[in-house]
Amino acid sequence: MIYCTRLIGVLNRTCMNKVAIAVLLAVLLFPISLGFSQLSDTESTLGIALTSFSPHNYKDEDGTTVVLGEIENRRNFAITGIKIWVGFYDNISKQPLETSIGTTIIDVIPPFGTSPYMIKSKNPNAAITGASVNILGFNSAPPKQKLLNLEPGVVDVREQLSLSGTITNNAPFNTTNTKIHLISYDAFIPPRVLGISTIEIGEIDASAQKSFEFITKQDFRTSSFKIVAESKNYQSDFIEISAPTIAAINKLVTINDISLNDLEGNRLSDVSLATPINIKSSIWLQYASDPETVVQPYVYYVQIKESETGIVEFIGKSEGVFQTGGTQIPMVEWTPENNGLYFAETYVWDLTAAPLASKGPITLILVT
Repeated sequence: MIYCTRLIGVLNRTCMNKVAIAVLLAVLLFPISLGFSQLSDTESTLGIALTSFSPHNYKDEDGTTVVLGEIENRRNFAITGIKIWVGFYDNISKQPLETSIGTTIIDVIPPFGTSPYMIKSKNPNAAITGASVNILGFNSAPPKQKLLNLEPGVVDVREQLSLSGTITNNAPFNTTNTKIHLISYDAFIPPRVLGISTIEIGEIDASAQKSFEFITKQDFRTSSFKIVAESKNYQSDFIEISAPTIAAINKLVTINDISLNDLEGNRLSDVSLATPINIKSSIWLQYASDPETVVQPYVYYVQIKESETGIVEFIGKSEGVFQTGGTQIPMVEWTPENNGLYFAETYVWDLTAAPLASKGPITLILVT
């Protein structure tokens, strides 16, 4: 009886060993899907990154939702064919109402370069209130020579925005399918893409020059612009253009005493997950002269970022009015959705998005 039991145990172990060897061989021999590997990779391994997981979005005139953002190429080689997935959500369900797949406005992104993207929902839907973005994949590509030269003029901001300039093809050959893109950014760090305008130049002869002009809708939150050109064979550098400063120079606003408070007004040293808090500041407006009656509307912004990655977690705002200078105590409510260490940045702008103050001091927030 004892010998029989030992024999059965040996046979069982032998069978298990054979099964284990068979499984190991199957894993080693079975081809792993490259597509799945790329989809499930991390950003650091993938080599390209979103500058924000919560990019700017707005409703277009036709009712569709437009998502604007930027891709960063962290590889030492050029990439193309970037596929970007966008999910469009309402305030109720965690499942997207619909999805779209798009790409960047620059066809070939050079090593360590960037490119904006603009992706629209397929259908108009008033229920869409937000969007989520992920990178699906890309391909390597030979880089394009930077032989297109842009010389923009001065940005003219009135009811519409206008910018004119010239583009020169410095290559010894003609080039076709030439496009110029004008990208507008706000004053946040990192800046958000607020708008993209594109004009088609078409073919440019070798060593030839053509004029261009943008006339587009003005977004008064814009603080800077970039312009870039790309053709079938060549590219230009990104050229940064500063937006005209609108804020009056005789105003001085300072941001002080930033605090975290519960909804009853008590100061907090740390914050509990899923518990709403108010981020409060003391802001003070002083004029170079002493006007009798001055009304200065303002917008107080709070931007919260993850401490390690710098990814924007939240942007909130509150509006107020200075009555002949003095002090205001604006606040923005935030409910943290994830544990970790964050830092808050504060800004004060006027209603045209011109800064009234330098960025406020950094405030650390520990969510437990």
